[in-house]
Amino acid sequence: MNMQKQSAGKEKLPKGAKDIYAMRKRKKRRKVLQQSIWMLLLAVTVLVLYQRRDSWIPKLETMGMRHQNQRLGANAESDGNLPISVFGDTDYQTGSANGKLLLLSDAYLYFYETDGSQIAARQHSYGSAMLQTAGDYALIYESGGTSFRLETVAKTRFEKKTDDPIIFGRVSPNGQIALVTSAETCSCKMLVFNQKGQKIYERHCVERISDLSFHNDDGGCFAVSSETDGGELKSVIHSYSFTEKTDLWTSQPLDMLAISVYNTSGEEVFVLGDTQCCYLGADGSLISCFAYPDTLDRGVFSGETAALVFSNNEKRTNSVVILNGSAAAPVLRIYDKAVMDIQLQPERETVLVQLRSQLESLSMTGERLGTVPVTDNSERILLIGDYLFLHCYDHIGRMDAPTFGTEKNSK
Repeated sequence: MNMQKQSAGKEKLPKGAKDIYAMRKRKKRRKVLQQSIWMLLLAVTVLVLYQRRDSWIPKLETMGMRHQNQRLGANAESDGNLPISVFGDTDYQTGSANGKLLLLSDAYLYFYETDGSQIAARQHSYGSAMLQTAGDYALIYESGGTSFRLETVAKTRFEKKTDDPIIFGRVSPNGQIALVTSAETCSCKMLVFNQKGQKIYERHCVERISDLSFHNDDGGCFAVSSETDGGELKSVIHSYSFTEKTDLWTSQPLDMLAISVYNTSGEEVFVLGDTQCCYLGADGSLISCFAYPDTLDRGVFSGETAALVFSNNEKRTNSVVILNGSAAAPVLRIYDKAVMDIQLQPERETVLVQLRSQLESLSMTGERLGTVPVTDNSERILLIGDYLFLHCYDHIGRMDAPTFGTEKNSK
């Protein structure tokens, strides 16, 4: 009986059954192969989408945002890309590079044409990102961190890290970067990089640097430091060369806490302070100073011209002062309404004063050339070419820049 069972168990399968078994096995292998191919294609697709996330994620984030056809000012026309919505990024920063508008949010750097159309959006992961622009270039750095990068409209030129936390950074119109970092062995360090990301200069500073401005030829910079003199805090201006370790010159202590330093078109220096401002010669000698009549609110500088806004809480007035190449002959204009912002129009040699409901154009002598209405609730303005961009709480609008005054190159 057992022998019969054993012999029966050894019986071979019929030929037809073998064919069915082999066919099922091939079908199963084919199914597994197809599933593997689909999984591989899906993995490749996900990888490509991840690598190109900077181009499509911003578009998803802006879907559903309202875009009104809003263009402000005289002869206004509808422009479907404006205003630019900035919901959720109330602390956004803006600048201009190569005639484009740049907007830095807490996660992206956006590039826009002047009609509001988006050119590019590049992601960043900087905790306290700061934006500086000049010429065709934009510098983004992490304040208190170690990361920074150089941007143009076309691409990210490079991204690097420093050994020590960054205090502040500046970029020149030629794409040169200067960073001031903290240091363990000195007050601070200055690092200078060319537009290729190569470090071309390093300076270990005994003095604490609070601001700097490049020389016109990018061969050095003017830097601000502070010192105590007789119990009073004063500022000193230094001129550095990026090929030497010693100062080219050092100014005498100035009776102010310097806020910003600028190079003029004539190789001189303008220093904006908390209680006064000064023009220095090319050798650091003091040329002229202007002591402030009221509290400084803000100031702008370009070429050789400064425009400053002051407030007097007791009199409830604002005033605008224009310094055209010298602090010895200030031009004063007083307002009984709030001055929101101020901009220079160097090509027309005019000053733009932003009030709550209108924009006023002044000549360099303080004469009012004309006004245009502003219907948007703007807190500040940015001039790019023929347009003024109006910075509001949740959007950026645009209006035509006033054309009062005479263009320098006009015949």
